[in-house]
Amino acid sequence: MQNIIKSCLPATASIILSAGILTGCGTKAKTPDAPVQWALTDSLIKKLEVDTASVMQVENQISLTGKITANEDRMARIFPMVSGIVTNVKVNSGDYVQRGQTLAVIKSPEMAGFTADQTISQQDMQMAKRSLEVAESFYKSGLNSRKDYEEAKGNYDKAVATYNKSKAIADINGGAHQTFYTVKATVPGFVVTKKAVENMQWRQDNNDPIFEVADLANVWAIINVFESDISSVHQGDKVQMTTLSYPNKVFEGRIDKIYNVLDPEKKVMKARVVIDNPGYLLKPEMFVSIKAQRHSDSDLVSIRSRGIIFDRDKYYALVLTNQKPGVAIREVTVDHTVEGRAYITSGLQAGDRVIASQQVFIYETLKDQQ
Repeated sequence: MQNIIKSCLPATASIILSAGILTGCGTKAKTPDAPVQWALTDSLIKKLEVDTASVMQVENQISLTGKITANEDRMARIFPMVSGIVTNVKVNSGDYVQRGQTLAVIKSPEMAGFTADQTISQQDMQMAKRSLEVAESFYKSGLNSRKDYEEAKGNYDKAVATYNKSKAIADINGGAHQTFYTVKATVPGFVVTKKAVENMQWRQDNNDPIFEVADLANVWAIINVFESDISSVHQGDKVQMTTLSYPNKVFEGRIDKIYNVLDPEKKVMKARVVIDNPGYLLKPEMFVSIKAQRHSDSDLVSIRSRGIIFDRDKYYALVLTNQKPGVAIREVTVDHTVEGRAYITSGLQAGDRVIASQQVFIYETLKDQQ
């Protein structure tokens, strides 16, 4: 029996081996498919914003403070030309007034004097005219000399000049036959200063204006520049301003004048910015925080800051390439950002084309494939 089993083993092994060989030669074993690699298509590139890195002069920002004032070139300081007692005040601080609008009324004895002067000078002029007519008649009839006629004519001319002067003074102060002086606005705008109150005595030699009226459609920002920043501030520099009242609104302007003296008390130099003020949002005496450009002699590669990706405490940019997947992740070193531009010290070169839209989605896709 053992001999029979032994004689059958080689045949059985051959059959099993043959079956294995036939199975292997028949159908191959199925292997897993390789993952499809994502690539940037031409159609997608056309939809993306692309920024080209360029070498630019480095700009920084300095923080300054200042306050809003009325534009003195568009403001009127109003001084009454007479002394007297204020009897009526028509406006308050902050009111908008038109040119020629009455601001206050002053009862003044000087107005009575102006009226008297005009009346007297008018009577003198009429008398001088009659004397001239008589002298002219006598001169033509030979009863008077030419000297007498010329003297009468000179007296009449003087009387006319005196009357014209008194009339002009009366007209400037409100006209003749008046005892009240009317304070009027000489320009349209807002009342920014008001000294007048009823029953106050006003002296003609008062050094302060009784009213100040300013057109606030255009205002000044007076900036404080510390000694350490003087060399960085230049006329024509662009500035951005914010206020406590409108923290999310940025007002822009340019430095149009630098006062090249230091305030002896605050040890600061003043600079002026002219700002358009639509809607009169900016008020005189309002505090402003200012960001001004600081220029540098050095150059760096720069792109728009929206093209920068921050991940894992590092900065990256997506640069278009000619090899699949058509874009590469570059780690970059950002020196600083100013007004929406990032200045790069490493990782980019001038001419690199950087994706500036949908870059986070593309970055995450590429990162998953690595």
